[in-house]
Amino acid sequence: MTISDQDSTQTLTALVTGATSGIGREVALQLAELGWRVIAVGRDREALTQLDEASALITSRAADLLADDLAALVPESVDALVHAAGISPSTRVEDTADEDWERVFALNVTAGASLARHALPALRRSRGTVVFVNSGAGTAARPRNAPYAASKHALRALANGLRAEEEASGVRVTTVYPGPTDTPMFGGDVDRSELIRPSSVARAVVMAITASEDVQLTDIHVRPRRELSW
Repeated sequence: MTISDQDSTQTLTALVTGATSGIGREVALQLAELGWRVIAVGRDREALTQLDEASALITSRAADLLADDLAALVPESVDALVHAAGISPSTRVEDTADEDWERVFALNVTAGASLARHALPALRRSRGTVVFVNSGAGTAARPRNAPYAASKHALRALANGLRAEEEASGVRVTTVYPGPTDTPMFGGDVDRSELIRPSSVARAVVMAITASEDVQLTDIHVRPRRELSW
């Protein structure tokens, strides 16, 4: 699908979490290149400064999604919300403490739900798009990452439920499922040259956001050319 041209007379606004590295960072940069105003949210202040310097259209916001006021992060006008922040504990069920379960669900799922809730009035006005960056673990769990996979299955359900609820309002909801991607989160023992580039996943996110008005891309799976095992 060809990315649709944006109205050059209107500055569109996106809120992107997890913007200091990996997929979130690439989404922020690619949207800015298309002329979008981007609110880039993350915790690494040095990385946020670099984003500010990379484009005048990027405004960084240092925030902890587990502790700070998420409503305060949402601007009055929002055309896209991208929840790319997440954590991936590599633990088995028997080794995962209650507080670790709470933390992974709080960041991977609840923070995305809260941001969507606060952004919905603006997204309804703009007939905008919500993108949840999920994972291959959101459709299939592996023995070493049950807590992460459980949170991503929940994120998938959140996206599907939100899409059904907001159909009448015109808000689009997309889930992007990246396979093994060369980000700091991925620690698998593989040849990293075979991993998906974060910029490639970001292009899928941007495609969902800028898709033509008559469609929504509900589920996008981004896989490496050769499936990897580790």
